Amino acid sequence: MKNIYFYFVLFILCYCPSISPKAQIINAYAQVSGITGLVLSVTNVDEANDTFEVGESIILMQMQADVLGNTTNTASFGNISAIGSAGRYEICQIQAMTESAGLPTSITVATATRYTYTINANSAVQIISFRKFGTGNYSTTANMQAKNWNGTTGGVLAFEVEGTLRLGHNLTANGAGFRGGAVSIDDSGVCNSIDYIVTANHTDFGEKGEGIHKPTNINHRYARGKLLNGGGGGNSRNAGGGGGSNFTTGGMGGPGFNNTTAGCSPTSGGLGGLALGIYSSGRRVFLGGGGGGGQQNQTVGSAGANGGGIILLKAREVLTTGIGTALISANGNNSNDAIAPGNDGVGGAGAGGSIVLEVQTWNVINTFAINITANGGNGGNVGASTHGGGGGGGQGLVIFSGAIPTSNITSSTNNGTGGCNNSGCTSRAENGIGANNQGLFGNVGTALPMTLKSFTATLETEKVRIAWEVVAYQPILYFEVQSSTDAVNWLPVARVEASAQNLAYQTWDKDDFVNVRYYRLKQVENTQEVAYSNVVAVQKKIRTEDVLLYPNPATQNTYLEIANSKPTQSLSKTYWDKKCALPTNTAKMG
Repeated sequence: MKNIYFYFVLFILCYCPSISPKAQIINAYAQVSGITGLVLSVTNVDEANDTFEVGESIILMQMQADVLGNTTNTASFGNISAIGSAGRYEICQIQAMTESAGLPTSITVATATRYTYTINANSAVQIISFRKFGTGNYSTTANMQAKNWNGTTGGVLAFEVEGTLRLGHNLTANGAGFRGGAVSIDDSGVCNSIDYIVTANHTDFGEKGEGIHKPTNINHRYARGKLLNGGGGGNSRNAGGGGGSNFTTGGMGGPGFNNTTAGCSPTSGGLGGLALGIYSSGRRVFLGGGGGGGQQNQTVGSAGANGGGIILLKAREVLTTGIGTALISANGNNSNDAIAPGNDGVGGAGAGGSIVLEVQTWNVINTFAINITANGGNGGNVGASTHGGGGGGGQGLVIFSGAIPTSNITSSTNNGTGGCNNSGCTSRAENGIGANNQGLFGNVGTALPMTLKSFTATLETEKVRIAWEVVAYQPILYFEVQSSTDAVNWLPVARVEASAQNLAYQTWDKDDFVNVRYYRLKQVENTQEVAYSNVVAVQKKIRTEDVLLYPNPATQNTYLEIANSKPTQSLSKTYWDKKCALPTNTAKMG
């Protein structure tokens, strides 16, 4: 059953306009602890705001993976070995569930997953309910936000509207991404620019921000080396943490204190997180990396800030009315300034997150605009002599399935600014790297395809008509119609080539089955990516001319004969179990 409290809140917000709507978490989340065939074992289930239900869709996403490359105590620590499945996601449909104490323990999906997912101590895979609003069109009634990532689940806001989404509220995942690193304990060491990881006295150094690799080795969690897209922590003495990254690199933290206006030389600041732009796509997106923690010796430093989360939105049209501005934002957080007098290192900022917008039409009026952002946060400031400001966060990613809209819509993926290293701000920690708006992309295929408008299978005279319609031309090579007798094992029926001039298709199948046949559509794109439609069933009706009941009238035994079938069982004259299949061929009653 869907969460009654959630709908009660929506009712109050809709019919009591004097109440200011607060942001609602709308999704359910669960950790995936194992995948065997079509079965996902799940734990840490969070159904506080939605529930997982049979027949509904979920997002399956690899949040972290075992991708750490160089592990030496050098500036190369934290590089990627191979990206593997990190950031991959896809839509699955729930076919069955097992539960314990009202929460799912395993979920069976309808079809095999498109990608292979990694599950081990350094990885994290989760499912998110892909919330469907309305039966066609839907108007928002409250702001929506992602649950903050907690190391296991969260970080993602995901929903779809089959028709028009009338957007009158904010959709946000600000600061919902990877977590910032902790500030160090008080430590009065000398400038240290040589340790990128540490093997002892770990907490004397700022903690690295969280990234796409979950560290299980304590030696890897502290000091100035980056951790994939997590910024490095500040080193002794009083250096700033590095900014987290996503599409672009985070900025390096400020230099630290050595009684000079230049600060530590070479700098002891945390390195900025690693850019993931070369790996990003419409089917692979990442949480913004957390900023590294600052290094302190007088308890006035600060921790690194959280990165931005992920927003996945699918709608045929987005429309606005009224007066105001709606935000669709997954910004990284700013890190906090040092507490006055500010003579400690401060944390790096979080990176911008990722936004995927599978929207065919934008209809945004000038009195109610939309502002779409996945910006890096700003590093914290120091208010004394030269210590270490926080590095700026790298920019995130915004992907549109169509052309980047510009009519009454502004979009940005800006790098964050490095914080001041001293009270006069004569020097700063490093900004996020690269030109702003490098992370904006249009006409990108996504894992939320808005391809099918309809898919039907209809039993006609001695054949089955399979028809489908697409809403707009997509980069598709061909369609393959598949059939099954059990909705598990599938065989090809026909291959139909796609055409940019054709939006409606049909093919035929033989009427050679007895009871029921299932159909689905396999879509193969130019990139060789594969997607499947929903499954439809065709039920065979027995024709009266195929059924013979004799003798009539009967004196003792009665026989039921169905054409083109085989004898299987004898049924009681006084009891017919309606849950059983119809008898085939000659069945003796009596």
